Amino acid sequence: MRSLLGANLPYFFGSYAHDLATNARFADWPCDFRDAAAYGPLLETRALGLEAVRIWLCEGAEGVEIDKQGRVTGVQRILLDRIKQLEEGALVAGVRIYFTLLDANSALRDNDEITYSIFADADQAKRFAEHVAAPIAKILDPRVTIGLEIANEPETLTTDCPDEPNTSKSPPLSWEAMGRTIAFARGAAMAERADLLVTAGTTHVFLPKLWQSGAELSAVDIHFYHAGGGLPSRQDLATYVGDPRILELPLIAGECGIPKVPGPDEPFSLLNFIFSADRNDYQAAFLWKLEGDLINSSYKPRPPTELGLALRDALGKRPIDGFTR
Repeated sequence: MRSLLGANLPYFFGSYAHDLATNARFADWPCDFRDAAAYGPLLETRALGLEAVRIWLCEGAEGVEIDKQGRVTGVQRILLDRIKQLEEGALVAGVRIYFTLLDANSALRDNDEITYSIFADADQAKRFAEHVAAPIAKILDPRVTIGLEIANEPETLTTDCPDEPNTSKSPPLSWEAMGRTIAFARGAAMAERADLLVTAGTTHVFLPKLWQSGAELSAVDIHFYHAGGGLPSRQDLATYVGDPRILELPLIAGECGIPKVPGPDEPFSLLNFIFSADRNDYQAAFLWKLEGDLINSSYKPRPPTELGLALRDALGKRPIDGFTR
């Protein structure tokens, strides 16, 4: 199978939590979106031979409107407008987009109480589903959208990640709480778009717990940081989780990256993921990440890195039916 290969472009210009909209947590933060400049990374992605990007929308509670009591009341109009602009740019560039809403890491690392409350409180989760997930799903262009990921790495808010940097004063949450929020948002999103593929991405070792959390996912999304650039097979994942349904569902590798402690072949083993994705029947796989790893963002114009050039060369030799050996 020929996988849809892409790169992670989680946020633009290094502006985590305020690249596409403003942020209720930080009244003095501007929105750093620059229309023409935002299309550049989409064109850079396509020039490398990749065909998709993964973009975060509500990381750090960006674009989420709240009232004086902290209750979610809506999604900023500006964020909806930015999504439409990115979709227009993607059509021009010839790439597709895998959109992500919440980043659980922000609650853990940045003491993001809004994101935390969406996972911790059932009523807040329902408000987020109704007032944020549903309106975003409604405007997603099927010509561009691969799927909607409700939450990036929900495991970081559970007791399963004790070694993660933690600035939060709030207690860890149960997997059932994480699954509840994802399920509410999934239901609201699919009420607007019944054909929408809705997921949550998790580091592969936590897939069994996410799968049993009640999240009711319509696709599998694993994050895999492997020194050899390999991906587990669909059968491996089904066996690991203990659920044969995984054999039939769309399979995505939302983050394919190099371990924090790199081996002697880094960063070039990152290229092995593109071969592994084809061979293991992944619908899509996204390298971590475009800026810095594949494109040198320190220069203007931004040239490919040495790794980016090697990727472009490898993809230029890719068979029409994908890499099979």
